Amino acid sequence: MKRNYFTAIYFLIFCTTGLQSTMAQENKTKQDTLRQITIDEVVITANRYNSRVAGTGSSVAVLKTKELQSIPAQNFSSVLNYIPGIFSASNDGMGLNPQLSIRGFFGGGEAEYLTVLVDGIPINDLENGLANWDHIPLNQIEKVELLKGGSSTLYGDAAMGGVLNIRTHKETKNFTSASIAYGLHNTYNIGAAHGGKVGGGNYNLYLNNNATDGFRAHSKWNSINFGARVKLPVSKNSTIAFNTSNQILKSEDPGFMSDSLIADNRDQSQAYFQEDGKNNQKYLAGIEFNSKVNRDADVGVSLNYLHKNTEQYRTYGQYPSILVAGQEGQLYPIGIYDTTIYGNTKKRELTTDQVNLAIRIISRIPELNATITGGIEADYGGYNSAYYDVFKGFANDYSTKYHPVDSLDTKGSGYRVKSAAYLNGEIYLAEPLTLHAGVRYDFISDKFNSEVPDTTISKNNSQISPKISLSLSTGETDNYAGSIFAGYSHAFKAPTIDQRTDYKRLNYFVFFDAGPALIPMEIQAEPFSNPDLKPQTSMNYELGTYQYYKFSASVSGEINLTGYLIKVKDEIDFDLQTQQYKNIIDTEHTGLEISLRLNVKNNWNGFFNYSYSEVKFAGGENEGKTLKGIPENVYAAGISYAPESGFGATLLMNGAGGIYLDDENTQKLDAHTTINTRLDYKFKSARIFLDVNNIFNKHYNSTGYLFDGEKYLYPAMGRFLRAGVNFRI
Repeated sequence: MKRNYFTAIYFLIFCTTGLQSTMAQENKTKQDTLRQITIDEVVITANRYNSRVAGTGSSVAVLKTKELQSIPAQNFSSVLNYIPGIFSASNDGMGLNPQLSIRGFFGGGEAEYLTVLVDGIPINDLENGLANWDHIPLNQIEKVELLKGGSSTLYGDAAMGGVLNIRTHKETKNFTSASIAYGLHNTYNIGAAHGGKVGGGNYNLYLNNNATDGFRAHSKWNSINFGARVKLPVSKNSTIAFNTSNQILKSEDPGFMSDSLIADNRDQSQAYFQEDGKNNQKYLAGIEFNSKVNRDADVGVSLNYLHKNTEQYRTYGQYPSILVAGQEGQLYPIGIYDTTIYGNTKKRELTTDQVNLAIRIISRIPELNATITGGIEADYGGYNSAYYDVFKGFANDYSTKYHPVDSLDTKGSGYRVKSAAYLNGEIYLAEPLTLHAGVRYDFISDKFNSEVPDTTISKNNSQISPKISLSLSTGETDNYAGSIFAGYSHAFKAPTIDQRTDYKRLNYFVFFDAGPALIPMEIQAEPFSNPDLKPQTSMNYELGTYQYYKFSASVSGEINLTGYLIKVKDEIDFDLQTQQYKNIIDTEHTGLEISLRLNVKNNWNGFFNYSYSEVKFAGGENEGKTLKGIPENVYAAGISYAPESGFGATLLMNGAGGIYLDDENTQKLDAHTTINTRLDYKFKSARIFLDVNNIFNKHYNSTGYLFDGEKYLYPAMGRFLRAGVNFRI
């Protein structure tokens, strides 16, 4: 899609919303009425203080409890494809190990471009930035807020794609709840929670166990989640809260397959991956103090500690290449030898500890019609990592000669220290116009000491991230609310610890073309890591509109429309040819996001989400071509009937297309669309439900890649049924 197409889109936004503003009545709606308008949903994530969506000056998506309850999902990761602006693939096919793409940023399961918070507390892994998406059980989530686009001004490193904040229930009444569900592939969900008032405050306790055998062989998954939160008053204007959330996860990884294997049996797993998977324990504890200093100022202090233990087995595989000698003695691949994949299984033992301290101040200045927030943050993360060689060989070796060993490959320890200071705020310039501006300074220091091999890495990075945006109210009446926003910001993402310090080395099998004969040989590749990686930086341009209409006393709707342009410098990618991370030629991300909502009598709800994204190389041999793994089109739609009691139903559709398997754009992943439904019946304090996902048993591949002309694919699950009941007293 050409740049002038987006210019036309931007022009249409201004024209359309300007016309709507002219048509709107002049009388203002009272604040109590505004709170009932969906478009005026209060969010925290966009500005780090309570803001109405229409006035944030940013692109924000919100999912609330009622919407979450209508989605046929067994855990939070199954919800991701219904959040506007996100696409989720997975290598297990059930969505339990999602790989996210947002605004054209895709980490492929090796890194993340989305900062993930639980009640404002970051939960991304220290070593690679990935998130345990099911760290919080679905039934504990009250609201999900997604801030889309570069957000380093407020959240620093890794927020190039956006920020997702999971907000949990804060119960003020005594309650007890429980749920149980069972589905195909021996999938079950069991959970209980209890909470209420205590000592002038409130508390909440929960315990959940979600598990499945998986739709493919060797894809079992079991997650035990437990946690608690206690909030108590310290004085008339101050509170203190203690919280903990924990996950014990054990999962198997079925690995990739070729087209022919999928056609033969899409449920199988090859012998290479018989031990692949991980045991992961993650424990988070924190304390938070909040005080209202005076009528116009609040202060908050939080201290959080996160500990993680991981043991992971992973097999890396490739078809043996045929190599020839070129000029200056360099070897070049000229084809693939007709044999099976050569596998290399590694075990990783990893322990991480993180401590985070944050101090925040919010000040309202009535004389200037302004709100200012600022703060300082400090984060220390230490880690110990070791890799072991377990096994290597061809298919027959893994099938008949598999004898795992633990031979030390690499071992080291290190730390990452991050510190930051930020200032952000808004000021009403005139009656309809608000200026949002902010700036943040980040300093990141990495230190790694490796015993095997014997080496030391020390790197420092600093970054200043500014942002400025304007939001123009297009009117607020009893039947209408809307705004236009335009913004510019800088964002950055430092190389992850693994990208810089992961010194594991793989063994590859190749055939050297020596004339009449091919000589087989095993070679050891260079490490994946690259200590000289530079941080990725981006310039982000965004233009959008929020529009809410109340057509009658019982019918309302809203439109969210955003266009964006992101220019990325030094984007980090994994080069399949050199098998190493590197800063690639600059890229350019352009896109359009549309979200439509319709509500009838508060019982009938409909929605349509669509995202169009182009991510192109801005130079080099692939200039103008699309980066691999990123969907061009992502869409979701649904309709639900959800009364307070009695029968309810939801019908949903989601899909994606335009995903290239390689940067040369020679082959695409087939587009796919699935239809899903939830039927339920509510009575008194209980609810019975039946979920059917992929109703028409569509066979498709969730993700994959192309290497030396060979496809490595991950098939998705077919039809899935699950039934359950939950109650609350």
